[in-house]
Amino acid sequence: MRERGFTLTELAVVLTVVALLLLSLMYTLQAQTEQRAREDTLRRLEEARQLLVSFALVHGRLPCPASGASNGDELPAGGGTCTSPLNGFLPARTIGFQPIDADGYAYDAWGNRIRYALALNAGNPTGGSGCTPAIPAFSDALNFKTNGIACAPVNLVVCDASLNTAPAATPSDPPTCGTWAMAGHARPVTNQRTVVAIVHSPGKNFAVSAAPGADELENLDNDGVFVWHEPRPAGAQGGEYDDLMVWVPAGVLYGRLVAAGVLP
Repeated sequence: MRERGFTLTELAVVLTVVALLLLSLMYTLQAQTEQRAREDTLRRLEEARQLLVSFALVHGRLPCPASGASNGDELPAGGGTCTSPLNGFLPARTIGFQPIDADGYAYDAWGNRIRYALALNAGNPTGGSGCTPAIPAFSDALNFKTNGIACAPVNLVVCDASLNTAPAATPSDPPTCGTWAMAGHARPVTNQRTVVAIVHSPGKNFAVSAAPGADELENLDNDGVFVWHEPRPAGAQGGEYDDLMVWVPAGVLYGRLVAAGVLP
């Protein structure tokens, strides 16, 4: 009796099915890996936010950002007028953040240095009064104590796009998301005079791409306007975007400091 084997056509079908299954498995594993990396980075950003608030509880001020040459320490040491208030790095060694790289900088799941921006000025909140503006407002313990909770942060705002945003004309004016009369224009994610500090990661594509999209570039251009929205692929409005970001609202910071007796 002759035994019948697989034909070439049948073998080709089997191999095709196996290849498709392997590709599906690889895609699933890659997606899971990317999701874990994003979750790990968000956890690091959240930990950094908590450490910044804890630093303020102990020192009566927020730390200055680190510069590209300060090896993870705030600059200047001891606070005061920050060297890179709107486009610096997380002062990991100053606040006790881990993990850090060989040069003392905090990094995200893709090896990018975690960035940190701090409002350098304070002013009266919308419709409010009683604040005596001072620079630096939040990195100087005396100014911070004198200002108290009557002051609102200036210089930082978070928008959902880069199109039609505008930096402040002077340090005493907040940047703006502009108007949103047309599709694609920026809308505010946070109100002006709300954000004291921002901690953010440039995401996976920053480590592999030499050409960030317009929305991602807005987070690096040192003008106090930041963009935060859901991830988007290359070719989307504003370009590819995978940045991750958290911020410290004034109300949260003041609430913690008042509860601890640091501020009246």
